[in-house]
Amino acid sequence: MAASQLRLMARNGWRVAHVVATRQLGIAPRYLPVVLMFITDQCNLRCSMCGVCELEHARSAGKELSTGEWFSVIDAAQRLGTMLVSISGGEPLLRADLCDLVRHARSRDMGVHLCTNGTLMTTELARRLHDSGVSVVSVSLDSPHAAAHERLRGKDTFAPAVEAIRLLREFAPDTRVGINCLITRQNCKTMAEMVEFAESLGVHQIKFAPVHTNLLHRLKHIEEYGDLLFAPGDLSELEAQVKLLGRACAKSRLLTTSPAFFEGIVDLYGTPRSFRCHAGWAAVAVGPTGSVAPCADMDGVLSVRQLPLDEIWRSREFHQQRKCVQNCKSACWDTTNTELSLRLRPSALMGEFLQNWRDVNFYFGGKK
Repeated sequence: MAASQLRLMARNGWRVAHVVATRQLGIAPRYLPVVLMFITDQCNLRCSMCGVCELEHARSAGKELSTGEWFSVIDAAQRLGTMLVSISGGEPLLRADLCDLVRHARSRDMGVHLCTNGTLMTTELARRLHDSGVSVVSVSLDSPHAAAHERLRGKDTFAPAVEAIRLLREFAPDTRVGINCLITRQNCKTMAEMVEFAESLGVHQIKFAPVHTNLLHRLKHIEEYGDLLFAPGDLSELEAQVKLLGRACAKSRLLTTSPAFFEGIVDLYGTPRSFRCHAGWAAVAVGPTGSVAPCADMDGVLSVRQLPLDEIWRSREFHQQRKCVQNCKSACWDTTNTELSLRLRPSALMGEFLQNWRDVNFYFGGKK
């Protein structure tokens, strides 16, 4: 282990332990490991399953946080011991100040993870992201076949997403690159192929998630994407494909979704598995206009325009929302709160040390 990584583990390991303990006890934590920054609801795409377009219209009356306001969010996160900032949208590449936000978070000693559809990536932007110090960029790519990807994301979106990965690998060589892949009824038979395709693109990670109806998709009219969801008659085929995918991932050099997450994918469409969710303990969602909520499935009751993030985190009002997380019955199986919560189970922290260590290195490690 590199000395810098050992220092990172020593500095932050006890904070993670504190968060896990406070979640088990149901009390407010002192520290905030991960901040999810949804910096815009605007998007250049209209993906079949995504409700961001509806959110864009719903929040159109509110003005997005300025660069300075986002800087204040990051500064407050530093006071809470935040280790990782995950930036998404909408499409974050639409924000002209994106690299400034990344640079500011890096100057506060935080890892920065950027999620994008990739279609707006250019050589210049790849270089600027590299210079800003972005740790990880994840690109949405849903199939090794253009037609299947574009069924979800829209016409002429496959080649630009693949090109974004190429540009990042060439012009941002120190940045780790991942793929976010959505499993739907339309593309599930090509999921195992995605692993080999991802390797051919030279990425470091590929994450898989099942199509869902909550989080940022909750305002989407289900008739607009119901053909992507799995019906009871599809579940035996889905189970077989997930097993094939799991085997392909196990043979791959790539970092990927945890076995526990894979095991719960099929159940999402039948009897979803329960787990102790750490939303509001290990992570918080800050929306484009400043609302703060435990996760993206909830509406915030406080805003960073009213109080700094660290004061909100410690407030009585926000802790009431944490109690809603304890009683949440949402059918949730996503690669943010679900995967994070599965990784924070005591058995996983102890028994999956190697995979957890590789993930830490992915988000915070040295040059690749």
